[in-house]
Amino acid sequence: MNFTDDPKQYGRPRLFNTILVLLFVLAAYPLVGALLTILVAGGNPFGNGFEAANHSLVVRLLVAQAFGQIVVLALPVFWFTRRFSGAGLFGHATFEWLGIGKQGGSQPALIAGAGMLLLQPALYSIVELQTLLLPYLGTFGKSLLQEQATLDIFLKKLAGGASIGESVLSILVLVLTPAICEELFFRGYIQKSFALSLSPQRAVLLTGIVFALFHMEWFNFVPLTLLGWYIGYIYWKSDNLLVPVVAHGTNNLAALVLLKSGIDSGSATDPSSGLLVSWPWWALVVVSLSLFFC
Repeated sequence: MNFTDDPKQYGRPRLFNTILVLLFVLAAYPLVGALLTILVAGGNPFGNGFEAANHSLVVRLLVAQAFGQIVVLALPVFWFTRRFSGAGLFGHATFEWLGIGKQGGSQPALIAGAGMLLLQPALYSIVELQTLLLPYLGTFGKSLLQEQATLDIFLKKLAGGASIGESVLSILVLVLTPAICEELFFRGYIQKSFALSLSPQRAVLLTGIVFALFHMEWFNFVPLTLLGWYIGYIYWKSDNLLVPVVAHGTNNLAALVLLKSGIDSGSATDPSSGLLVSWPWWALVVVSLSLFFC
């Protein structure tokens, strides 16, 4: 039974309270992240650029990032949800409200993951088009490209572990942790709360936009919004949190593989190095967009 079929089965979260929770987390997450970075690194560890970060610092930053997502995004969800489920923090009714542990999610999750792989060329093609067009917007466009280039350097540093242990840690922190924690918060709590207060369709659209804003990557705002809408749609249809978690994790793993392989979506100095020009993606782009709008 879909959660919107019988809203009286559980308590109904108020829209105002959901917005307050959302604003609080959106404000708290970057603050906690900055505090953890200072604690694990001390002072300004990137004064000489991200490339100067050593192995020990990278490991500490990965652990701090995972800790921040678990504490700020994941754990509070259970406390908020217990008010509507009438159960304990990790009770069966709380899990059911969030869509955790429901039967029959394996096949939809595999399909959602495959759909996410098909969406990759479309998403990266959008990124590449932005890379080609933003220089024409003058200082603003160039600043966005520079911010993205700096972020790419940082992410490559986090994902660049050479040993097996470092690779496992990067997968845990950059792939699994955000897939689980972000889906718990954005789909499990926020989207479901919006759906009960507004409508499932509006909840998908609104949560997808908020999901993109949360990442504070203005260069990637459009592809992140499309990603959020796709993940939100499959959660609405499945009401099983495993489905968006697998889709989200698939997206993160694809991005990590591209980072480790040295392939990106171009840069401010060499936009022709990206996927749109170097890879025969366009045949798949049509399929991807058709799948997304089915």
